[in-house]
Amino acid sequence: MRTLLFQGYMWGYILSKANKTFTIDRLNKAGKNKEKLELIDRFILKCTKKLVKISGADVTVTGTENVPSDEPVLYVSNHQGNMDIPLLYSTAPQTMAFVAKKEMEKIPLLGYWMKERGCVFIDRENARISLKAINEAIQNLKLGHSMAVFPEGTRSKSSQVGDFKAGSLRIAIKSGVKVIPVSIKDSYKLIEKKGKNTPAKVSVHYSEPIDSKNFKDTNELAAEVLAQIKKHL
Repeated sequence: MRTLLFQGYMWGYILSKANKTFTIDRLNKAGKNKEKLELIDRFILKCTKKLVKISGADVTVTGTENVPSDEPVLYVSNHQGNMDIPLLYSTAPQTMAFVAKKEMEKIPLLGYWMKERGCVFIDRENARISLKAINEAIQNLKLGHSMAVFPEGTRSKSSQVGDFKAGSLRIAIKSGVKVIPVSIKDSYKLIEKKGKNTPAKVSVHYSEPIDSKNFKDTNELAAEVLAQIKKHL
């Protein structure tokens, strides 16, 4: 029942906002990007907070005071399950766009909203497209818009943290922004292997910023971020 409610609400909400594409197009033509992002953030925040509630997540959030409020940051998080994006989006002090896999761009309406919000899409089998996406993420950060990335590249579906793809940290080094390590604990318990939603206690911790300007090597930065994430798992 919880799974049906979750899926029904998510897709029902997305469909209910389909008519807002006209507003988005108008704001794009008028060059009102700030207004567009604020509008989309209101929609996404309402949806993600409701999805977290429906999922049965009992969420404890710590470390939000570590996130700067006056500059863009790159959130770097471990990736345990499907609920990580709603958890991150609904608990972070700053909203953000995501570095996502290419398949998400093709999902009707959802792909549109993600793209308009500033998400970039990685194709790990196409180096040229992936490089273009990375450069777009760097430009977004330079323009003052926070981004988020899951360097494991896929869900671990467990308490374990997979190997970090250090290349994703190039986004931080090239843009010069601070990195916020994010530790998401036990989110994999919310959705079982068969796709059934089950309640669980989940924690999200935002660690102190790591200044990417102190690093020239992505492997060294990735190792430092990973160490901070593991501290709170």
